Amino acid sequence: MGNDPAFLFYPGDYLRDTQCLGENTQVAYDRIMCEHMRNICITQKQLKFFTKRLNEDEKEELMFTLTKINGGYQIEWVALSIVKRKAYSESRRKNSTKKEEIISKTYDNHMDNEIKDEDKSINESGIVKEIIEDLNFVLGSDYRTSSNKTKELIKSRLNEGFTLDDFKIVHRKMLKSWGNNPEMCKYLRPITLYSNKFESYRNQMETSSVLNQSGIKAYLIGQEWLKKHGGSDVK
Repeated sequence: MGNDPAFLFYPGDYLRDTQCLGENTQVAYDRIMCEHMRNICITQKQLKFFTKRLNEDEKEELMFTLTKINGGYQIEWVALSIVKRKAYSESRRKNSTKKEEIISKTYDNHMDNEIKDEDKSINESGIVKEIIEDLNFVLGSDYRTSSNKTKELIKSRLNEGFTLDDFKIVHRKMLKSWGNNPEMCKYLRPITLYSNKFESYRNQMETSSVLNQSGIKAYLIGQEWLKKHGGSDVK
């Protein structure tokens, strides 16, 4: 598959998934990724094999990078590349009697349409941009609005009926809840905050806590943004 021009390896997607993983977790992720590139998904049996050396915290960390489907688990960007590879192979088969330049043009048009169709529905409203901009203001971070995994998670929560205001509340509540804990600060990121635990984060009771230095910085940045835009702190 490495020589197949339709299998697209995006370094940005890989780094997005692995930048916050521990050493042991990343080793397991890499092994799963390599196996996944040969199959549409990773089975439960395979997942158990690849994670047998991980502790419970490392397993939980790894699961944030996987999407559960019928029959197993997927890495979102790898699964998308497999779909595109199959579409390309089918397109090439149908056009095998045509000139090479026509095949190339057909493939390029096909890939462009795939990407446009994928992004159209969720980008039209601009809500992804608003949500990520708010998260970046609150945390002082620089997460991208173009991340497919982030868009998928946000769309899932929106389909459940949550609104922009719910996302803003979660950003501020979880900063206060995790900002004083060095072990939890690393989970202040889209892949965790927008997971299927979003509702529990939204309804979590706030606790009074003393923020550490990085937590204070992120909180103050968020407060400045709220003042600038006429908002108020979450009470």
